[in-house]
Amino acid sequence: MLRYKQFTLNIPFSNIASVSKNIIKIGVSTEVNIEVGKIIPIFLISVPFVAVTRITTVSFYATEESIFSYVLTYIEPLFMLVFMFVLPPLFGGQIMIWWSTVFARILSAALSLVLKSRVDSKKLAV
Repeated sequence: MLRYKQFTLNIPFSNIASVSKNIIKIGVSTEVNIEVGKIIPIFLISVPFVAVTRITTVSFYATEESIFSYVLTYIEPLFMLVFMFVLPPLFGGQIMIWWSTVFARILSAALSLVLKSRVDSKKLAV
């Protein structure tokens, strides 16, 4: 009988940035490791907003409101493109490329909540 050892990785949430700096050390240079350590926490900020957008998009597909699901699917890359052109020259260079994805996802989530509330209010009125 084969037995696998199980282990638990106890990482306090406050140390997630330092963990992301140290987690990818095999096969990359120190400079790349430092850059990845700066970028991963930025992307982690957008995870809840991506979840909201994806769930709302799926609900529009399920309720046959496909036009709204198409809007939510294609608006995020459009927001990202606009932010990538505007933010880096105005507010600080390359790091703003990564922040532009976060801002695009936040706006997409806000738009998805607005669209969902409008669709729900119209369905309740009928």
